[in-house]
Amino acid sequence: MKESIATKKTGSSNWDPKFPFDLVVAYEDNDTRTRALHLYDHLAQQLLDDYDFQCSWWKFDHLANPILQQEAADAAVDANMVILSIRAHRELPAVHKAWVEDWVSRRHHRKAALVVMVADTRQPERDAAQSLAWLRNAARLGHMDFFLHGFTLPKSQPELPTSALPDRVAALLPSVQAILSNKSPVPRWGINE
Repeated sequence: MKESIATKKTGSSNWDPKFPFDLVVAYEDNDTRTRALHLYDHLAQQLLDDYDFQCSWWKFDHLANPILQQEAADAAVDANMVILSIRAHRELPAVHKAWVEDWVSRRHHRKAALVVMVADTRQPERDAAQSLAWLRNAARLGHMDFFLHGFTLPKSQPELPTSALPDRVAALLPSVQAILSNKSPVPRWGINE
């Protein structure tokens, strides 16, 4: 007897609905953003098959704007995970605290995690003890699991002093810098140009 298409068992299809997973990342600068991006990439690789992965990125400097701070806080209220990628501070800057206090106070008892990544340290518990105690308490108040990771940033390459360059090359540096800083219009090519 022939097996009809209707009686065949099919496995999971690509069209099966995925569970939502909302991630909010707040960072201080480009270096801390880069480190958070590594974690994001790792999480995305692990979760994309089973979850509808949504992420919003917020720079702390921008959260000084009340409208952006409110949008970021609203996103964090409903997030499954909030990642803070910060530098080691003895005490958190006011903009960090104001933002965290806003969304923590509005969280429901949904399962979530607060992940704190602290730059410039391998021993965050020692180097940023006061800040971490405050964040750990915020996670407790928001009924969130708390995870901590310390890391050191790669050393930037020191600039070569112009005194170490031959005179002819050193004389060219201002001209090269002027050329590089000049914003020339992008050439437009096309049939209608």
